[in-house]
Amino acid sequence: MNVKGKYITIILLVLIVSKMQGQTCCSGGTPLTGNLGIQGIEAKSWYFQLGYDYNFLDNLYSGTKKLDDNSRERLTQTVLLQSIYSFSEKFSVNGLFSYVEQKRTIHSPIGITNITQASGLGDVVLLAQYTLFSGLKRSLTIAAGPKLPIGKFDAVDPEYGLVLSPDLQPGTGSLDGIVGAAFQEYHLFHVPGLTFNASAAFRKTRPAKRFEADFKYRFGNETMFAAGIQRNFLIHKIAINPSLFLNFRNTQQDKIDDLQVAGTGGIWLNLNPAVSLAPNNILDINISGEIPIYQNLNGTQLTTSYRINVGIAIKLFNYKN
Repeated sequence: MNVKGKYITIILLVLIVSKMQGQTCCSGGTPLTGNLGIQGIEAKSWYFQLGYDYNFLDNLYSGTKKLDDNSRERLTQTVLLQSIYSFSEKFSVNGLFSYVEQKRTIHSPIGITNITQASGLGDVVLLAQYTLFSGLKRSLTIAAGPKLPIGKFDAVDPEYGLVLSPDLQPGTGSLDGIVGAAFQEYHLFHVPGLTFNASAAFRKTRPAKRFEADFKYRFGNETMFAAGIQRNFLIHKIAINPSLFLNFRNTQQDKIDDLQVAGTGGIWLNLNPAVSLAPNNILDINISGEIPIYQNLNGTQLTTSYRINVGIAIKLFNYKN
């Protein structure tokens, strides 16, 4: 294919993908960056958390305006397994594994419903963590590592035999880089059990070949910030920890080669209430929600109506030390 022909083909592909993604939303994919769970743990300890993320999208937005359109919806369900092992008080490794199932439903004006689904293992995140300081008043942990393209990214629509749009695939197909940090300030305002938490993460994406051709699709770089407070209570020997966080997320537009894909990327601001129950120092049960309060999206996109995440965590200690 000559350069002119390739350029024309890329433009047509951008238009096709833009149309396909305009019926869905890039925010409905595997929620890896928002579930990194960067944290320092005791030396020689092993932390496991198994979680389930339910993300339902049926709000259609163009920029900041909500459109009166209920003809489409999207559901992303993800099982997440996180494991952290601490070699010492300073160094630890953090792994995040996922299995994702996505379902897109479109209702036509003539009463026909089209359902497209895809499921499979998602990508894997591996982080090296370093705790800069940890004490009775505050702690800070930084992390960096790759997102490995383990997940399938060439799933095909069984009805039409076409490769599904990138945002419906379980994996991204790209080897990305992630950096992040988590900060805690304990006994905020000298109130026992009141903790301020803040975290940040940035994912630098890379292109990956798509559509069985010499074209490279690249998801937009992603930036996330979260901050909130948590209060610890002890009731009948059970630790109850309610919390409230404000979460900011920004993603740049996707690209096919050097051309931007319409209907991708934007800004989201969400409120995240949560509560956890810890009957002992080994087990922790948690549930959290996501309430959208502001979005400014590029083009027309579906975005989250509500989101629920539940999980159970186990921490194994080295009692010898």
